[in-house]
Amino acid sequence: MNDLLSAAGLLIPPDFDPPNIPIQPALLYDAGLRDYQWSMLLRAAALMRQGYRRILMVAPTGAGKTRIAAALMRSGARVGLTSEFIVHRRELLKQTSLAFTGLDLDHGFIARGWPFDPDRGVTLAGIQTLIKRLDGLLPPNLAVVDECHRIRAATYESVLKTYGPDMYVLGFTASPQRTDGKGMGEHFDIIVEGPPTREMIDRGFLCEYEYYAPYIPDLGKVDPDSEEAAKLIDKPKIVGDLVDHYVANGLGMQGIVFAASRTHSKHLADAFNDRGIRAMHVDGTMDDEREVFDAGFRAGDIQIGVNVGIFGEGYDVPNVGYVGIAAPTKSLVNHLQWCGRALRPAAGKPYAVIADHAGNAMRGLGLPCDPRQWSLEGTKSRKKSAVPDHTPVTQCKACFRVYPSAARVCPGCASETPAQPRVVREEAGTLTKVEREELRKAAEVRRKAEEKECLSFKQFLSLGQARGYGNPRGWAKIQCRLRRIPVPPS
Repeated sequence: MNDLLSAAGLLIPPDFDPPNIPIQPALLYDAGLRDYQWSMLLRAAALMRQGYRRILMVAPTGAGKTRIAAALMRSGARVGLTSEFIVHRRELLKQTSLAFTGLDLDHGFIARGWPFDPDRGVTLAGIQTLIKRLDGLLPPNLAVVDECHRIRAATYESVLKTYGPDMYVLGFTASPQRTDGKGMGEHFDIIVEGPPTREMIDRGFLCEYEYYAPYIPDLGKVDPDSEEAAKLIDKPKIVGDLVDHYVANGLGMQGIVFAASRTHSKHLADAFNDRGIRAMHVDGTMDDEREVFDAGFRAGDIQIGVNVGIFGEGYDVPNVGYVGIAAPTKSLVNHLQWCGRALRPAAGKPYAVIADHAGNAMRGLGLPCDPRQWSLEGTKSRKKSAVPDHTPVTQCKACFRVYPSAARVCPGCASETPAQPRVVREEAGTLTKVEREELRKAAEVRRKAEEKECLSFKQFLSLGQARGYGNPRGWAKIQCRLRRIPVPPS
């Protein structure tokens, strides 16, 4: 066990106690890690020392979970320990390999069409290929499971069972429960949590966002995840309205749209292309087309990617600033993963736009940055509480912005009259109101004017507190550094 702790690059004294020891870059092999990444590694290593072998690592989309895993795996390779990073989709295989290469982490592959080298200490594996080659492979000392909320799948269970109980398993996810709400206690012993989404936004590691619910389809008693719900939302007017809302509010940003079915996805892609917006439909039945899309999208040649079940997890393109949600769901995992695609910061990206045309936030899933209490039991096994798992939200009747109900005015247009969610059916008209865009621009002008008037850290801190930011001090520090305003010592 001590060898594995050394492999983590952590020179931990015998009496190591995470709350009482300062986090120092010298303790880590990869000094480029952010403070919370160091902290998560330190806590994971301390748990390994205590005897835990299966640890669930939880952090928001964009927190750098691959970077944390790479630091651990690189250090393991230095002392002769083997490790395996397991992904579930080809796009993630390629993306992770590029990330490892950028971090100078030498690695081999267990994946169709990629070179296999049994002498490599670090291996990147596709689960579908791995399951076929298990009989000829030696178990690694450490398995890192990406998007591990999928670990209940038969393929993952077979791999972990074959590798045996002595192997260390670290699972990484932004949404630590299954899509059906059940927990992950069968496969993990303990959770290590990173910073919440709101803190990541306030510190500048994720970008701010505007959340809209232009339409809330009337699904009646239909299961949101059913084929029947997909048919209800695949209507010409609703499809057209999604494109109209993007034109009015999407700022021309690259975006990903989540459709309810393959037919629905194709209709949406056609609607975007008919408006002169370069879009492409992709789904899991495609092969070469997915490679074409990925190359074109990353190059900026494709503006909107419309998909079914492809880009909800792990697919990272920083330039994505718009997410269109056209798939009803009751799954918190799907909801958070979809929203997270737009939250990575990028140059020239003022904020993200999330357009929830399925009304998922209003049906109880809440906003991406709501504080949540994660548990290995999941939400299905947890006893009902008078305190909801999400922040109650309100839909503005003027600009259709969704915001916490406790706010006195709409943060988008400053309207003081909250409205109940507007439920619309197929016969609803299009939503292309010029005044709504003007209201949004006016609100943005007011926001910038407020920040321009701040000339000191104290003034920025006061403004952050007035806006209700979760970490106003962190936000004020970032604003001061951007403007070269002195920041007093903490």
